[in-house]
Amino acid sequence: MLMQHASHYGTKGGSSMVMGGGGLKKVRPEIQIYMGGEKKKKKLEYKDKFPKDLPTKEDIRKKYGTIVWCKYLDCKSNQEVKDLQATSGTVLKNSRYKPLNEQEHVWTGICTRGEIGIKYDEVVTTSRAKFKVPHCFTSSTKKTGHVDFTKFLNPDGSPLGGNIASQHESDDGYGVFDSNSIYE
Repeated sequence: MLMQHASHYGTKGGSSMVMGGGGLKKVRPEIQIYMGGEKKKKKLEYKDKFPKDLPTKEDIRKKYGTIVWCKYLDCKSNQEVKDLQATSGTVLKNSRYKPLNEQEHVWTGICTRGEIGIKYDEVVTTSRAKFKVPHCFTSSTKKTGHVDFTKFLNPDGSPLGGNIASQHESDDGYGVFDSNSIYE
């Protein structure tokens, strides 16, 4: 899908590069790649909401058990129920709680696991301060098609195997930039 107001770069050999709102797309009959842009988050209202079929917390507890609000969206046990959300003020049982950023304090996901294990991990900051952080021991990301790209990083956060900037445009595999390209 081409973006409106896209700029075209290079048309050598019947190919073109299109820069759109979502990223770079190489357009060729045999190769088409699209790198999607950032997913836009919907604006949430800072208030508690309940769906029509689950109008109270007791109804939610009957269906899902103990209510565990969770923001770890990659976990396969995290489920968003339509029209169900809570605020941090409600979770903290403090109706006067007013967060600076209300969007970060609206809880929309609940854990649907039957049993949950919580442990504490010790995190050491760069200044050597130690903090105990709660960690869900039973979370699972074994989703079909889910790829954890953090496994492709070195411990310092750089990409495994170097970076694109370290490559030279005469190296193999650069398509239209490569003077030895099979596409020319």
